[in-house]
Order: sequence, then structure tokens, then C-alpha cells
Amino acid sequence: RTPGIVDYDETRISHIHPRAEGWFEKLHVRAEGDPVKAGDLLGEFYSPDILAAQVDFLVALDSSQRGKLDSARNGLRLLGVPEATIMQIEKRRQTQNTVPVIAPASGVITHLGIREGMYAVPSSETFAIADLDQVWVQVDVYEHQIAALKTGLDAEIHVPAWPERVWKGKIEYIYPELNDRSRTLGVRLSFANPGHDLKPNMFTEVVIKAAPKRQVVSIPKEALIITGERKAVVRALGEGRFQPVDVTTGITQAGMTEIISGIEAGDDVVISGQFLIDSESALQASFLRLSSDFSGE
Repeated sequence: RTPGIVDYDETRISHIHPRAEGWFEKLHVRAEGDPVKAGDLLGEFYSPDILAAQVDFLVALDSSQRGKLDSARNGLRLLGVPEATIMQIEKRRQTQNTVPVIAPASGVITHLGIREGMYAVPSSETFAIADLDQVWVQVDVYEHQIAALKTGLDAEIHVPAWPERVWKGKIEYIYPELNDRSRTLGVRLSFANPGHDLKPNMFTEVVIKAAPKRQVVSIPKEALIITGERKAVVRALGEGRFQPVDVTTGITQAGMTEIISGIEAGDDVVISGQFLIDSESALQASFLRLSSDFSGE
């Protein structure tokens, strides 16, 4: 279990730049968040370079030279003129002062970098359209849980807005590098979002369903003593005798901690009061060392 944040699926974001310098004479979307469908008219763009390319195309049409015509047609395509507009120019045999800017995909406008009448260049990002039918959920997984992860594992999320609902998805990508401060590994989950109820930047509670590990030695989490870099348990030897033992731990889940080394299945460990026993043991060891030092002198 880990918290997560809903994010846009970056593979479903379309970034729109003009292919030539010019002016947006008219806009048909007004604000970020406006929904659009593939093929919708976003704006009308005037560019001297595109107008000059139209003239070259009409000249090539009159020349009847196949190679010259194909070159002029491709020149318009490279400038971002839609195929329907090229066919219209060819049919009417006249230029158009403005050419349409068409939405390449359905979604919502997440960036509107232009306003009516503004000048744009090819480096200007005029529109960004995000498809919310699929979203990512970004989570951070602690270092000791990494071994349980692999792409394709099932995952579930809950969001505060609809606590009774469950969304089902999968691990899509495991990032290659740990965060050097939090010591966590980024994991990206993918979820279908047909109703667009999952909104980017929503907080989520995530459950990743890792494959179960069999024949694992485990202890109740509260039996583990963690002091600095040391992890230990107190093993009960019987007849009121106890022994602190350093252990190597694995995954902690559902109140149980995996023990990789240090104790074996069947060993009895102390769950309550083990800190006192461990402290007393350390104190006695210190007294023994002091006695040894004094006797040596």
C-alpha cells in the first residue's frame, strides 16, 4: 500500500506548433480545459510563407508537370496545411488567406499559448491536448519493497472523492533510479478513465498486488527492534533465558515482517518488552567488558 498522484498519460498529449511564422486571425477555443474532438477547428492561421506555397502550388497545377506538382503539394503538407484544405485549393484554383488548425486528437486543452491576433513562430507551443481516457498514477515504493515489483502486476486505487469506487490498473513502468533523499523508487501505473472521473493531481490510495512469496520466515512487526542501522529480535531460549539476535529483513506487509537471515522457522521471539531485554543485555555486555579491562590492568 502506498499513496499516489493521478497524472496525465504523457503518451496521449498532443503538442501543436505552427510550421511557419504567422498570425492567428481567429481562435475557436477560448480557455484551458475546453474539450475538443479529433478534427475540430482550433483556429485560423495566416502565414505569408504558406500563402506563397499556395501560389507555387497553383502555378504547378497550371504547368501540368507531375514532378513539380507533387513537390508543391508536399511543400504545403510540410507547412502543416490539412489535406482537405489542399484539395479545396486545387478544386477552386485560388489561394486562401488563412488555413485551419485542426485538433489531431480528442481530449481537453491543457495549454493555450496563443490568443486571437497573436504572432506565432515554429518554436511556439500554441496548443496542448491531453486525452484523459487513460491516466497515469505515480507512486513511490520504499527500497525494501522493490523486489516484489515487476511490470504487469495488478493494482487498485481509491480516491477521496469516491471512496466506495475502485479503479483497476497495472504497473506500466518501473523507473531506473532511486530518489537519493527519500530512498524510494518511482513506479508508474496505468488506469482506464472512460468517465474522466480521475483528475490529474488527485491523491489516491494505491494497492499493488505483488505475487505472494512462499515458505517465508516472518515475525510480527512489533517484535523487531530497530536502532540506527541495526535490526534485531530477542530470541527466547527457554527457562527465562533470552538472546538478542541481529537479523536481515525483507518485506513488511499486513503486520508481518519477512526475516531473510538471523533466525529460523520455529524460533520463539519476544513481542512485548524486548527493548528492555535488549537494553539489559547490552548493559551486561558493557559491564563484562569493563571487568575484563580492569582485570587486565
